[in-house]
Amino acid sequence: MGRAFTQRLITQMYFPDDPLFFQDPMWNSVRDEKARQRMLCHYDHTATAPEWALAFQFDIVLRGPQASVFEDEEHDDDE
Repeated sequence: MGRAFTQRLITQMYFPDDPLFFQDPMWNSVRDEKARQRMLCHYDHTATAPEWALAFQFDIVLRGPQASVFEDEEHDDDE
């Protein structure tokens, strides 16, 4: 949670082939298709409990070329 609101990390899990992507403002704000693909979770068969629950893996990468999509902090100061 961090010590203050500005230190909190809030994220959204996106599932492949969601039919409502066209209505999601965050999804649609990301124009780069490779970045969008990094926002998707992936089915995890090893963690799935048959006839009870499907499991998905969702990674948050903080740095590097495969980093998760983050809000641009420069725009925060303008508002």
